[in-house]
Amino acid sequence: MQLIVGWIIIIFGGSLYLVQIISSINFSLAQKLGIQEKPETSDTLLQRSERYTAYWDLLSLLWLPAAGYLMIIDHYLWPVLLLAAGSIYLDTAGREALKSLSFRHEGVKIGTAREQRLFFSSYIVMMIIAVFVIIYSFLSLNNLLLK
Repeated sequence: MQLIVGWIIIIFGGSLYLVQIISSINFSLAQKLGIQEKPETSDTLLQRSERYTAYWDLLSLLWLPAAGYLMIIDHYLWPVLLLAAGSIYLDTAGREALKSLSFRHEGVKIGTAREQRLFFSSYIVMMIIAVFVIIYSFLSLNNLLLK
């Protein structure tokens, strides 16, 4: 099970990390690819916020695929890193969802309805994965402590 979860985490976490790399290096390309809101449907405040968030995400979202790698090689510290990574993902997803709702509430243009559904659903998926990996890491840590 650990190996399967590790690969799933690497694939999902790595994909999200790749999105942030593209957004950090070439934000207009990210907009054309549909992984960032398009300029004609979003305010500059949102675009600036998303660009700066992408820079920060390069540091903060690296930990989930790193934890997946440690799971695959069965490094003894993987449960600790996975717990930290899951916590970061839960915080990130919740904060981004609430930021989006706040911008919308204040009348900031935050993209088309389709873009909003796509991005908000990605936050929900991130939250689900975060809760799963937090629970999985706690169970794994508990098993280690009982040995």
